[in-house]
This record gives sequence, structure tokens and C-alpha cells, in this order.
Amino acid sequence: MAEFDDPRRDRRTIRAMRRASRRGLAAQAAPRPDHRLRRRRLAGLAAAIGLAPLLAGFSPVPVPSGVAPVSGITAAQAPVPAGKPSAPLGERVRPGQTGGSSDDQPRRGFFGLFGGGRDNAPASTTPATTAAATGGGSADQRALLNAYPGAFRIEGNAVVFPSGTRVPWDDGRRKSAAELLTDGDVEDMFHYPYPAGSSRPPGRDEDPGRVRSDAFFKALYGASEGAVRANLRAVPWVPKLGGGTLLVTTRFGVDEKLEAVSRDLERLPSRFHKYLVPPAGTFNWRAIAGTNRLSVHSYGAAIDINTKFTNYWRWDAQQAGGTIPYRNQIPAEIVAVFEQHCFVWGGRWYHYDTMHFEYRPELLRHCH
Repeated sequence: MAEFDDPRRDRRTIRAMRRASRRGLAAQAAPRPDHRLRRRRLAGLAAAIGLAPLLAGFSPVPVPSGVAPVSGITAAQAPVPAGKPSAPLGERVRPGQTGGSSDDQPRRGFFGLFGGGRDNAPASTTPATTAAATGGGSADQRALLNAYPGAFRIEGNAVVFPSGTRVPWDDGRRKSAAELLTDGDVEDMFHYPYPAGSSRPPGRDEDPGRVRSDAFFKALYGASEGAVRANLRAVPWVPKLGGGTLLVTTRFGVDEKLEAVSRDLERLPSRFHKYLVPPAGTFNWRAIAGTNRLSVHSYGAAIDINTKFTNYWRWDAQQAGGTIPYRNQIPAEIVAVFEQHCFVWGGRWYHYDTMHFEYRPELLRHCH
């Protein structure tokens, strides 16, 4: 008790010191938080959401076994060549647009740790090389892969076929409407969204589905007449109406799709039958009129119905002094049947060909 023999210490001081002493003893007896456990939990959470690299310097405790780190997740979008503006994933860049958007502004999530935006991206990322392997890529790339399953893969800026043929996805050129038709690459095929079910006439130079990559379709169906013929099958065309048979490619089940179209068209009221027979044909290895580009008829993946009720832009433009007034006689009910089975209609083109339908599942959302 020598500590309290000092006469300067009164009772109030002594009581205060005793209370402080009791608090200290209680604090020593209380269980302390296990900081190592907290660090393990935090490390496990970081690994589960792909933030382990950010916390690597925080905790020396290794990630618990059984927790697979998820890091470096990137979309397999084809790189944008220099000089061509980029667009947000799944969007298109139109002529005259800059490709910028509100997505270019940084966004922060909860305390800057969660949520999207460039602030949370690593300073340098390596895009996945194969869109098919990751399910990544742009919306157009995914549509193409799903439309022709197993036919090719997309590696960087190339569509790669099992034969080793590599077709450029994007040649990096900005093109006029005419150049899209004469020199279209695979990406250009999606330039004009296809307006299935619309009753609106196409706008000036709006040709959804008319833009094609010759190299892509040759690699897809065959680069020669003989190669295409090896996959043709005679398909009955509206047999109840005496439509005969048509040669159609068996690639990707196009022959079966056209048979389904035929069955559905036969069920339409009799007033529609005159548009269907006689058909003008399917397979015909030839160039498109006025060009050196192959028609989709060359691949056995297109059909022309009765020419008696057709309108074709070259014929009508000559009669109107060079302008192209939109004309069509094909009923919407017939068009709807074809589109349901993944055929696009030439009547949706500014340079219209209303008797023409071709198999283009990549352009119809319900077909991929």
C-alpha cells in the first residue's frame, strides 16, 4: 500500500485510480478480435470477385484452398484498327459518328471497389483471342457465331475456318454506301440493322442484308460451283400447288428451313398462292447483275418467287429517270413466313428486289 501513503492523494483520486485499474483488467480479460481470420475472409472475398491483385499487399495470408481466383476477365472483342472510331460493346458506329458515348466517362462503384467503369480496369489488359471459347466478342460477332454453329471461330480480327482460311472481320476502312456493297467485310454485313416485321419503306441507300463479304460466303458454302453442288438437295416447293423441286444447300439445314417455309406458305389462304408459283429458282452460280460479286443464289441459299409480281430497282429506276421510288406487291404475310424461318427479304432494301429471299440467320435476332 506504499503507493497510497502519499498524503496528497485524497479519496476521490484513489477511487478514480481504482476504476481505471478495473477497466484495464476487464480489457485484458475480454477476447480480442482475430485479425488473421478477418484477413483470410477478406482475401477469400477478393479472390471470389477478382480483386485479389488489388489486395496482394494487404495480407500475407494465402487464398484458402478451393476458392478459384477470377481475374483478367475481358470481352473478346475484335480490336479496332487505327483510324476507325470504336464503339461501346454491342453498339454500331455509323458514318458521321465519333464512336464516343457516356460510357467514356469514368464510373465508380461502392467506395471505388465494386461496379463498372474504366477506374476499375487494370492499366493494361490482354483481350481473349477466341470469342467462341469465351462467349465474348461484340454483339455482332456473337450473332455470327450462333447463326452458323461450329463453322468457324473468331480470333482477334479474323474469322478462322477449319480449312485454315482466315477472313478479316474488319478491314479498317470507312466506306460509302456504294463501297459497302462492292468491298464489304464481315463486320460491314451488320452495318444496317435488319427491320424484321417493319412496314416502313427503306431509307436512302439502306440495304440491310445486301451487304456481304464474298470471301466469307465462299469459305462458308464453297469457293467453286462444284464445291457448292456437292451439298445441294432437291427440295419440294409448295407441292400442293405444283411448285416442283428446287436445289438448296444442306449446309446449316437451309434445305430443311426452306421446306418449313413451303409448308407454312401452303397453309395461307388461296389468294396468296399466285405469288409462290411458278418459282424463279434457287441455285444458280452467277454474279449479281452489274457486278463481279457472287449472288447468294450461287450458294443455293436463296430463292426467287414468282417474277410476275415482283419489283426490281433496276427496272423501276430506269422508268423513273434514275431515281428509285419504292414499289412492292409481295404481301406482308408471305414475308413474315420467310423471316420466321431466318430468310431476309430483298424488299427491305433501298435497292429492292421483292421476289428475293436469302438465308441470313445472323441478321434476325430470333435465329441466333
